[in-house]
Amino acid sequence: MKPVSIVFLIISVLVIVAGLVVCTVGVNIARETDVALFATDVSMVNGDVIRSDKLNISDINKVKMKLDHVDVYIKASETGEAYMELHNFRIGTYDYSVQNKMLLVDNETSIFSLMHIAEGNFSFSGLRHYLTYRTGENTKQAVYLYLTEDAAINSFDIVCTRGNVLIEGLSISTDYSVSIGAGDITLRNISTKSNVSVSTDKGIVTLDSVTAKATGVVIGRGAADLYMKNLPNDLSVAVTDGDIVCGYKSANGYGLELTLTAPNGTITHNGEVKAESPFVYKGAPTGAMPQNLTAYNGNVTVLLSASGVTGQFDALSKALSEEADEDETTAETAAGTDTSRADSEENDADA
Repeated sequence: MKPVSIVFLIISVLVIVAGLVVCTVGVNIARETDVALFATDVSMVNGDVIRSDKLNISDINKVKMKLDHVDVYIKASETGEAYMELHNFRIGTYDYSVQNKMLLVDNETSIFSLMHIAEGNFSFSGLRHYLTYRTGENTKQAVYLYLTEDAAINSFDIVCTRGNVLIEGLSISTDYSVSIGAGDITLRNISTKSNVSVSTDKGIVTLDSVTAKATGVVIGRGAADLYMKNLPNDLSVAVTDGDIVCGYKSANGYGLELTLTAPNGTITHNGEVKAESPFVYKGAPTGAMPQNLTAYNGNVTVLLSASGVTGQFDALSKALSEEADEDETTAETAAGTDTSRADSEENDADA
């Protein structure tokens, strides 16, 4: 190595060390004087390490989350401020940013999560996280997003391989798109003039007092527990393996056009078992609000003059969660076996 290169290397190391020392001193002084050094507030509550950031809601019109083994909670703020909390996210395992009016949360496990590359710009934002780093007793990860009434968000796009999603108490004209590999989806007291689309391969979908232009529910193995306080313009529910229970506030079914299909199960409409499948019910005026509920291997139950969701699938939710745990364990064991077999074959080939 050339002498000049060695000199520059030594200077770089000295500058880095000096910077760390200065930043560490600043952090300690900030803690002692109770001054916020960074926009991110880090605290520990009941064993959870919580990283909280205030949000300028006028800078956000789209929320996108791509997560693995994370629960998501989106609620109306009770403090008058918009903010987000990340629970038990370890440094270097997630990407969180607000770019081009989009709030992005991605818990990919990579050192590149400390760096952000967008539109030709490159920045390193990991130092402040290391300086405020804490470890907690709990490992369960969760994202909490609290929004104010003036939020003008066009879409929520949430994809999660494993985890539960709860969205409640929002009146925003936005698209809701939630897709989960294994986990429950709950929307409660939601009103939008746009569309709601939710799907889970294995889990329970609960829609409680959800009003939308169009609502689509797709479930692989699980169940749907629905209560339509205000009639949607269009409701489509499809469950491959499981039941559908749907209650309507309307006592006489006015404005409903129900098409209930259960080729391998029972259809019950307002307490009466129907022999035909599909069963079609049309309330006056006909064709106003089509509702298509299909349980391919399960039962469909519709009740008029209902008062809310039934909550009858809690035990099934727990069973499906345990089933998902077993599936993951089996997949990890199979992957380990395949790796060992590949290593063995490689060693035999070398021999």
